[in-house]
Order: sequence, then C-alpha cells, then structure tokens
Amino acid sequence: MKLDIVFVGVGGQGIIVASDIFCEAALLDGYDVAKAEVHGMAQRGGSINAHVRIGDDVTCPLIERRTSDIILGFEILESVRALPMLKEKGKVIVNMKFIPPASFFQGLAKPPAIDEMINIIRDKALHLFKIDGTSLAIEAGNALAMNTVLLGALLAATNNPIREDSLREAISYKLESKYLDTNFKALQLGRKCVLN
Repeated sequence: MKLDIVFVGVGGQGIIVASDIFCEAALLDGYDVAKAEVHGMAQRGGSINAHVRIGDDVTCPLIERRTSDIILGFEILESVRALPMLKEKGKVIVNMKFIPPASFFQGLAKPPAIDEMINIIRDKALHLFKIDGTSLAIEAGNALAMNTVLLGALLAATNNPIREDSLREAISYKLESKYLDTNFKALQLGRKCVLN
C-alpha cells in the first residue's frame, strides 16, 4: 500500500495539526510515514502545505509533481494552485472556503469566481469532493474543528486505509481532552459528507 497526500491551505486553518494527526494514525496502524512541510508566511495567512506519504515502504517525504493520489484542500484557491501535484485520475477533497490573498486587496489581481475554480479542479481530478467544512465544524460544536471534518472526509475518500480508531487515538494524543467530543463528532460529519 502507498498513499501520497498533499495537504494545502492558508495559515491558521490547522493544516499542520491535521497532517500530524493523520501521520500518527498511520504509524499506529503500522505503516511507514514520511512528511514534509512548507510554512511560508503561514502566520500571516500565507500558503502552507504538507506532503504526507504513508505505505509499506516509504523513504522520501517529498511528493513529486503529478504523483499525488489526493489533494486535501482546506481552501479553494490553494487547492487550484496545488493541482500540478495531482496524478492523473487523482482525487481532490476541497473545503468550499475562499480566502482572498493580500494581492487581491491591493488591487494587484482580480479574484477568480468560485465556480471557475471548482471547474478547474473538476477538469484535473477524477473525483472531486466538495465539503462545507466550516458549517460542519460549527454543527460539531466549534468552527476550529474544520480540519478534523476534512480528516473524516479523507478517511472516507480513501476507503479507510487508516482505521477510524487509530485516527481517534491520534486525535486524543494531539488535542486537549475538552476538545475531543467536538472533534470526534467533526470526524464523523466529514466521513458522512463523502459517503452520502
């Protein structure tokens, strides 16, 4: 088994936490894991991505262009920017959140329409899963659980190479106990969104 995933979004969306949780769950299930991160200006809302590779024999953490099985997009524009990483017949899971970069506010660029960005993704991906992660996280009890909603969607879209129990255990390692019930509910809502 081999699975290459590119987690993308902007700073503050919990991308690194989500990728850490997924890697921990993969380790609990006995897989080799390799991970690399690019933070950029993450604390100022800049682009951020994490390459996650799990499998039976993984050595290098970096995913080459056109070889990623999945792009897990926490934001639409960053998902579009990551498309060169996606392999032919790959999958994209995208949170339907658009966060305009600073260049749009400075008048240096015109924001693309959301429908246009989704069509670009649809042209490149064999499977596209559109997730309203923020609304589902609010339903779970906290908007900050959006990253866990996307982990649930990832779990379902990959046909569960990682056991849900392992993902729950990894969440328990990473988060304070007072946030666990909300995040477990967010995980389930993300799974259901893809399975239905």
